[in-house]
Amino acid sequence: MQMLPPFYAYYKALARQGLVIAYRGPITDVMIAELSREVRQKTAHTPKTGKKVFAVFMELTQNMLYYSAEKTYFGQDPNSIGMLFLSFDLQEGYTFGCGNLVENPYVPELVENCNIINSLDRDSLRDYKRQQRNAPQRERSRGAGIGLIQSAITADNPLDVVFTEMNERYTLFELTVKIDMLDSLEGDENQATADTD
Repeated sequence: MQMLPPFYAYYKALARQGLVIAYRGPITDVMIAELSREVRQKTAHTPKTGKKVFAVFMELTQNMLYYSAEKTYFGQDPNSIGMLFLSFDLQEGYTFGCGNLVENPYVPELVENCNIINSLDRDSLRDYKRQQRNAPQRERSRGAGIGLIQSAITADNPLDVVFTEMNERYTLFELTVKIDMLDSLEGDENQATADTD
């Protein structure tokens, strides 16, 4: 099962514009832990912004872990397949992107959820997150919708999403989100924390 190339072209182009991390392969708890250490290390020079980057990274990689429709097998256990990148620009801050395959029947729900998220302001997103927490769980729900909401709250920017239908069974779901620079690299020592409520 092969993914389409636009995502690869995008993060390859970013290699000339501050690409920090790029990965495509199995998404496992161990791999997330390894990549998370790399994210912390690579964002250590911007500690306030880096906390937000780390929080977004964790939310979205866990979504790939639970929901990617593309699987590979090591032994008897299936492992999800996904792809991600992190780029940095001195003025603009960070951009985190990820992508995975989704089964076509679940795409309309995902499109609707992303549209709702992008239509809401920060306070409304918090209300929407509380509503989703209290709502009955849908068939595939392990907090995927809440993870997307929290990522938008934390980043304080809209989710840029692209859906590319690959065949009658699968769609490639690509998401990028910008995390604006909060740090003054000249020595601002103020602390910032990612929203977690």
